[in-house]
Amino acid sequence: MSLQIQDCSHKQSSCNTQNIALAEDKEVYKNKVSELHKQKSKLITELDGYKNTISKYESKINHTLVDVDLCKTELQSLKNLQVSKSATLETLRLEKDTLTTQLSERKQKIEELEKEVERLKLSLSTKSAAAPVVSKVTPAAQVPILNPVLNAPMNEPEPMGPNDAKEEMEDSNALNDGNEMDPSIQ
Repeated sequence: MSLQIQDCSHKQSSCNTQNIALAEDKEVYKNKVSELHKQKSKLITELDGYKNTISKYESKINHTLVDVDLCKTELQSLKNLQVSKSATLETLRLEKDTLTTQLSERKQKIEELEKEVERLKLSLSTKSAAAPVVSKVTPAAQVPILNPVLNAPMNEPEPMGPNDAKEEMEDSNALNDGNEMDPSIQ
């Protein structure tokens, strides 16, 4: 029995040692679990911070995408405006060419009419010296209206002096409708 008591005592002491060791291990593991809970809380806080940062960047990215879409729309609008501007300029060039041609034709017609007027004045002055004739004055034929821009007066007429009025009156006799011409001229 003493052997059994010794064996039991030995087992009891071994059990106490193991119990103490296990209690120490339990305390170590409790500390580790506590430390892991602290780390878990810290990681959850960091994860929330990263989620907020990601949310902010996603918001910025969405705003940037909206801005990019606006820029694309504005760029397309500017391209359309450029096409419209080019077409308008081409139309204006063609209209300018047309108006320039019409202006040249009118200037040429005016020059021809001025030459005709001078020729008629000269003819009347040489023939009227022989027989003065009172003639009816008629206005010159109106030039057809092609474009309001061309029909606008280019320059203001200069003020007339007293001598200019006499010349104007003499020149007004140069034009007539042909009904009251001197028979000797025909």
